[in-house]
Amino acid sequence: MQRPEQVRLSEILISTQPPAAKPGQPQPSTDELVAQAKAKADGLYAQLQKGAKFSELASASSSGPTAAQGGDLEYFKRGTLSKQLEDQVFALKAGQFTEPIRTNQGWVILKVTEHTSEGIPPIKEVEPQIQERLYMSKMQPALREYLTKLRENAYIDIKPGYVDTGASPNETKPVFTTAVSTDTKQQKKKKKYVVF
Repeated sequence: MQRPEQVRLSEILISTQPPAAKPGQPQPSTDELVAQAKAKADGLYAQLQKGAKFSELASASSSGPTAAQGGDLEYFKRGTLSKQLEDQVFALKAGQFTEPIRTNQGWVILKVTEHTSEGIPPIKEVEPQIQERLYMSKMQPALREYLTKLRENAYIDIKPGYVDTGASPNETKPVFTTAVSTDTKQQKKKKKYVVF
């Protein structure tokens, strides 16, 4: 149950990359792009402070690849992020977000959706997992025994070409005969045809 300290992050990325060039229009300079992206990131940060939903803003405004998932980036352990980002996000609690941070891709706002501490978690957090493991360790042998008993009491014919991985040595194999039953002969003879 030992676990490392980790955070689950979501992002809103405002890119500073120039948009696709359109004929006849001048390209904005890099400084202008950075200033525009910073202004947009500051506006989004202000909306977040007023209570806007992070996932909705990420879906609507983020230019990152996770925008469709509400900006969800999954989990990060200590040491996997750059020092600049790690210092900021590991200082936050779940539900808190950073101010806009300048990165190579643009301006990013990161939200900590979960923050798990290092060490052994309290019993209340892991009790369902422990119960599930204990249950499955008792359930699997009992289930295997029950299924074996069902197979032994059933007539199962495995066709050639198939491998029976759950076979039991005590299974009853069906017996097929080519003899014709006398009941079917009598039923055929009893048919009467009536002509009007």
